[in-house]
Amino acid sequence: MTSLKRTAQGGFTLLEMLAAIALLSIGFAIFLNAMGDATRTLTQSNQTTHLALLARSIFDDQARGLLHTGHWEGKLDDTNWQLTSTLLPGQSAAQLYRLELSLEQGRRQERFITLRVQGKSAGAMR
Repeated sequence: MTSLKRTAQGGFTLLEMLAAIALLSIGFAIFLNAMGDATRTLTQSNQTTHLALLARSIFDDQARGLLHTGHWEGKLDDTNWQLTSTLLPGQSAAQLYRLELSLEQGRRQERFITLRVQGKSAGAMR
């Protein structure tokens, strides 16, 4: 008599392959979603940094000479800005000004506030 040997075949079934592909697809979708969120956060951070640098530039330009109360508007790098300067009350040798700047770039708006000191008779002190 001859003996029939049955060889065991190794491998994965179709169901196991489909489950592995499904798990891989879910993991890839989660990864892409996380990368999209990171990209949006980075873009917003870059926009905020750009607006902060514009604000610094506007504050420096407007406060270069003698400070006085008033309201100014302008446009810089596709950004509309409004600056309001008010003198804070006080009895001293220096005047304290509050500068409030509003920036608008598209739908994004930012507001910056700073204080500047100026001598009453000697000119600008910063």
